[in-house]
Amino acid sequence: MTALVQPDDAPTAPPSLFGPPEARAALQDRAEAYVSRAFTMMRRAEALVAGGRIGSLALLAGNRDRLAAHLGRYQRFKHGEIFDPVVLHGPASSKIVARTMKLDCFHLGEVVTAHHTRWRHLRASEWPMYRAEMTETVAMLRRSMEAELRAIRQLLMISTLYVA
Repeated sequence: MTALVQPDDAPTAPPSLFGPPEARAALQDRAEAYVSRAFTMMRRAEALVAGGRIGSLALLAGNRDRLAAHLGRYQRFKHGEIFDPVVLHGPASSKIVARTMKLDCFHLGEVVTAHHTRWRHLRASEWPMYRAEMTETVAMLRRSMEAELRAIRQLLMISTLYVA
């Protein structure tokens, strides 16, 4: 005798790489929260620099330390939760994108680390050089993070088309 397939026994689609839509939305929300927080931290530092607050060197040093730590956490999150799963389980085209994003992220991390290290013991006499470099570095970081966030959204969106 052949068993009848009941509605509850109907085959289900295999899970997507990042799980149900709620899981993908949570990853996107976390990525956006990291970026938003970084942008807030950068705006605060830019305000001090634009205002010529040379007396705030210690405050700027603390801001740089907190931003570097925050960006490190963000890097670990996006590599571990987004890029690496795509590299391991995504289709070839997405793997290429994720690998490229990882390399770009590592390069950006090196730029941030170099900036952070170079200005760790900023002196008032170095203020004009610091001000110019900080403004340029923050603008580049902001552009890179905005582009990266757009690409993360796309990776998460198209992940519904392939399974883990």
